[in-house]
Amino acid sequence: MKDNRPARRTAGAVWRGALLVVASGMVIGFAVAFHWLGWTSMPGNSCGGRYGACPDGTTPTILLAFLCTFAALPLVSWRVERLTRIRPGKALPAVLLVTGTVLALWPGWQAYVWMREPVLDRAWDTPLDRPNTVRGVGNWTLDGAVVRVHTTGLTSYDLADGRRRWSMDAPARGSACAMSDTVVDGTGVIAFGRAGQACDTVWGVDTASGRKLWEQKISGDAEFGPVTDGRVAADTGTAVALEDTAVRGFALRTGVPRWSLALDKGCTPVLVSAAAGRTRVVVQCMTGSAFSSLNLVSLDTATGTHVRRTALPAESRWVTIMAVSARPFALWVKEKDDRGINAVLAFDDQDRPRGSVAVSGHEEDLRMPPDIMRGFAARPALRAVVVGDVLVTAVAKPGDTVPDGVSGYALGSGRRLWHTGASGAVTALAPLPGNRLAVLAGGRIGSLDPRTGHLTEGPLIREGIDEVAEAAQLVPGRNADWLLVNPDGTGPTPPLLKVAP
Repeated sequence: MKDNRPARRTAGAVWRGALLVVASGMVIGFAVAFHWLGWTSMPGNSCGGRYGACPDGTTPTILLAFLCTFAALPLVSWRVERLTRIRPGKALPAVLLVTGTVLALWPGWQAYVWMREPVLDRAWDTPLDRPNTVRGVGNWTLDGAVVRVHTTGLTSYDLADGRRRWSMDAPARGSACAMSDTVVDGTGVIAFGRAGQACDTVWGVDTASGRKLWEQKISGDAEFGPVTDGRVAADTGTAVALEDTAVRGFALRTGVPRWSLALDKGCTPVLVSAAAGRTRVVVQCMTGSAFSSLNLVSLDTATGTHVRRTALPAESRWVTIMAVSARPFALWVKEKDDRGINAVLAFDDQDRPRGSVAVSGHEEDLRMPPDIMRGFAARPALRAVVVGDVLVTAVAKPGDTVPDGVSGYALGSGRRLWHTGASGAVTALAPLPGNRLAVLAGGRIGSLDPRTGHLTEGPLIREGIDEVAEAAQLVPGRNADWLLVNPDGTGPTPPLLKVAP
């Protein structure tokens, strides 16, 4: 009887040797996958240190790539040599190694995805503005669209794909110089002026269709220049505009004049903010060329009826006045006098002062707006948001100009509640559902709890972060994607950039 046991042992040894060669080939596959995925995951092929942040998992991926590379060399030589002892030939080991390498690519990719966690890459961007003199002055964020107001008119973009929904041209030789901070009942208010002349042409715009609803001429004030902040406002049923010595109200949808409030001699309106039926106007009064007073005047938005006047703690002309929040009302006031006030002032519903937050303190400096000359001037994209009774703002260490943290201040007392360091320069803040805030810092979009200051690290913008301006506005999408609206859309930053997982 023929003895087949040696043949069976030889076949089994060949199978075992072949499987071990395939396994050693998989180590090569892991090395190839981890090298490719690790090095190509870096934004701009450089990250860490003085460069931007690396995506989560980049370091372990590259370490595993080198580990697999060094392990594969002796392992492959050993297993191929053992197989050729019992099964001579070069073709079979080569085929087995290629098979193992291919088999490892998919699990290598899955391991990389598990280690990396989500990243954001450029999904689309919009064409550059033309001509190259166009500058963005502010935005209105709507449901499913963003209206970008620029010096030559208005353009509405669809948030899903970036296509243009509609465009409106500014009047001949006119530039957009003021806009309402919000859209009310589908209507936005915008003003235009010619170079070196007053901001004196006010439009009501239907933001769904891009149709001009009405136009009114006002007596503007050229002192504020071609681009100003807080010169027009929108509230339920009423549009409010500031003239050189008066405040005027118009029907929001038709533009029919409703009321006009003349100010005292020597007094000029500086800023207007309207919400929930109440209009607040900051008024500066002069006696000849000497400063007299700075007041907060409260009006009934529907009728223009004077409600009350509150003196602001200023003793010299204003340098910066900006409404940080309409409800609750918070106002940033900076005087010309270096020893004067430079703080965010908070008021209750009766316009009584509640507290103040110094812009420059012992521990840090508030960096609310980026450089306004490079940002949105008519409606600045502030790095400051009021949530409930907390002012959340980007901050910088004393002596620094780049904000590398976020702090929360109680509006009632002005006391700092918390401070959170960021992973890099804080570029933008944006409200999120559930009373949370999105923070774009160091190329990452994190989620911040304004009550405690706890910042949850979010995904890294791997591709596209170089196309985000310092004064960009951050708009959350619906499917874990984000839209970034840049003030300068002539290059290298596009007007709109969408990043998505």
